[in-house]
Amino acid sequence: MSGKTAKISVDIRSNRLPETVQVQLFKSVPGGYQLVAVSQQTLPTRNRVTSVAFSYTFTSDDAAIGKVTFRAVVSIVNGREALPAHNEAIGPPTKVNR
Repeated sequence: MSGKTAKISVDIRSNRLPETVQVQLFKSVPGGYQLVAVSQQTLPTRNRVTSVAFSYTFTSDDAAIGKVTFRAVVSIVNGREALPAHNEAIGPPTKVNR
């Protein structure tokens, strides 16, 4: 519902050595996506999952559209990513009421 706050969790696993990453959370808007939050995390040793939690309060604009889709993009800080397409996830649409 509009005005309600929800927790959004982004799970990340590093297949390499420990590294620092930036996680950007976007929400869908007409014509694309809008940045809503950014977090920086240091991932521990390889093959462990790190959950990054965000809070999002649904707006009346979200309710007017009727749904919101969230997109998370992770980038390595001061590093190079061999396969950047692996660092993006799009969740299923979330229905939003007034």
